Amino acid sequence: MRALFARVGCLVLLLAAGVGAFIYREQVVAVYRRARGLPPPTRAEYVTASPDGARRADAALERLTRRGGPAFVDLGAADLAALVESALARTRPRVFDSVRVGLLENEIRVRGSLDVSGVPRNVLGPLSGAIGPREPVEIGGPLRADSAGRVLWRITAVSVRDFPFPRSTIPSLIRQLRVPGVENGEVPLPELGPVGDVRVSPDGVRVYRSAPR
Repeated sequence: MRALFARVGCLVLLLAAGVGAFIYREQVVAVYRRARGLPPPTRAEYVTASPDGARRADAALERLTRRGGPAFVDLGAADLAALVESALARTRPRVFDSVRVGLLENEIRVRGSLDVSGVPRNVLGPLSGAIGPREPVEIGGPLRADSAGRVLWRITAVSVRDFPFPRSTIPSLIRQLRVPGVENGEVPLPELGPVGDVRVSPDGVRVYRSAPR
């Protein structure tokens, strides 16, 4: 009987610890980052897609292909959000919506509501008992242009409910989260190609033409 009470008591303590960790997750994350010697998280200003962002971005990118066109064009976060939203809208069923985009130095961050119903509970670790079928998710990483002129978004950061996952677990997690179009941890953004190079800063995304003028 004592063993039974001890097990029940341990279970209650574990549940209480889990609830407390969720309620105070921001403080827990801050302690975790300090313990690992990680810098404070960089803040980005998140914006939704502008109503004419996709059209404006398409027009700017089309100018890169013209003979005698500009060497580069600049896109704002709202324009990029429209392109990302357009890329994600092609998938069925819709697994990622309510898209917002933030820009950092050499990195884009995308926030949205993601369908996590198909993710095995063991992949989510300590969050497994508190995760519903759809959850707020933040995904981040740099953009690069490959030799074919495609723009690829490499996923290097994933947070579910503001809880950051270790980088070593991200490839498996991304596969399980069914992020649309993912290939080897990178998501192609066909709306941005073909280009020669792409640079990201908090002020915008600069896209360079793929061939000499």
